[in-house]
Amino acid sequence: MQAQSPSREDLQAEIATLRRRMSELETRQAQCQSAEQALRDSEERYRRLLESVTDYVYTVTLHDGQPVETRHGPNCLAVTGYTAEEYRQNPLLWLSMVPDEDRPAVLEHANRVLKGEAVPFEHRIIHKDGSIRYIRNTPVPHWDHDGVMVSYDGIINDITESKLAEAEITRLSLHDGLTGLPNRILYMDRLRLALALAARHGEKVAIYFIDLDFFKQVNDDHGHDAGDAVLAAVAERLLSCVRHTDTVARLGGDEFVALTPGIGNAGNAVSIAIKMVEVMRPPFMVHGQACRLGVSVGVVIYPDDATRSEDLLRMADAAMYAVKKAGRNGWRLYADILAETEADK
Repeated sequence: MQAQSPSREDLQAEIATLRRRMSELETRQAQCQSAEQALRDSEERYRRLLESVTDYVYTVTLHDGQPVETRHGPNCLAVTGYTAEEYRQNPLLWLSMVPDEDRPAVLEHANRVLKGEAVPFEHRIIHKDGSIRYIRNTPVPHWDHDGVMVSYDGIINDITESKLAEAEITRLSLHDGLTGLPNRILYMDRLRLALALAARHGEKVAIYFIDLDFFKQVNDDHGHDAGDAVLAAVAERLLSCVRHTDTVARLGGDEFVALTPGIGNAGNAVSIAIKMVEVMRPPFMVHGQACRLGVSVGVVIYPDDATRSEDLLRMADAAMYAVKKAGRNGWRLYADILAETEADK
């Protein structure tokens, strides 16, 4: 028995249904295309916004959790000196720009980003011109519907100026503004460090308390500007008496201190104290006139005399005042003063 052929009405109904489905598919396609365009427009607006508020942006595309492509924005040239094309040709250029000592931390940060940790990080880079720059890298991860990170943006800000300003503020807070020498805070910090290292290696450290003789007369006769010029010259002369690794600091007024780690023995410290006295003998020229000063130096040895930094500085000060009392312009070891006191009992 033959199957009954569909009627004209059935065919017309089926055709109408197909037309409706085609119309629905065309509408969905148009909606998808519109959504894709809106997404592209949104991404473009997002990128323009990022580039307007930051120095430049790079984008890393991931596959199975590993980077497969990196695109650098055009502003990378201003920050790093390299073009986006140079980055494309050399995928490891970003790492070669990082100073050797900073590289482990940068690699660790990159691994943390791949794990989804969007933690900002600051580090140095070597600009193409050889200068050192400081940057802040802020990662912005992007995830798919399944919660898998498919890419991330690196927002780069050049923070060199602020870092240099911060370093200058720190320097000024730890150095004497007139002479450029370390101030009391930095001196005491270096002294504590020197004592800790000396204790570990079984070494001796010499501490010197230095006070100018007759400096008040310079201010009285020639004014404070002249006195400031003399203090700056004194600092230079004292620095000439010690090694580059040693420390000379200004406590304030006409009081200076010095620190010589690894001095070996008290005799070497005495030799340095004698230099300090001798180097002050030539006159200082003030407004075309010769001005003569002396210096009184007290010396104390770690660990022979004491082990605490505060005690050592106090003993060096006492030895310096013993020089003043004996007529000025000389040096004394604290141990000698102590021995004389014991002998007088």
